[in-house]
Amino acid sequence: MRFVGRRAERRRAAALARLSAHFDAQLATAVDIAITRARRELMATWPALPPADRLTARGSVDVVDVQAVAWEHFGLAAVPADKAAAVLRARYELRTGAMDLDTDAYDDQEKKA
Repeated sequence: MRFVGRRAERRRAAALARLSAHFDAQLATAVDIAITRARRELMATWPALPPADRLTARGSVDVVDVQAVAWEHFGLAAVPADKAAAVLRARYELRTGAMDLDTDAYDDQEKKA
């Protein structure tokens, strides 16, 4: 009987790990979509800007934007703000967001420190 109990526990643990990995992948994709949207909105304003101001124009991607995209694309209704901010920080740095975007994902870190 013990062997069957351990096998069931291992299966449950593996299923939870797969579910968690799937959630993390969906959240990372939602962050990428939010960053892409912010960049596209910024680029849409470029024709109206004088050429000298184009290099200083900045867009914004917020944790709320990530949560909205997660809901729209994946139906993730309860994405914790701290989890969304952590993934946003990671993807923001990976995709060189500081070059042309601002974010509020670092605000939580500053409050905790």
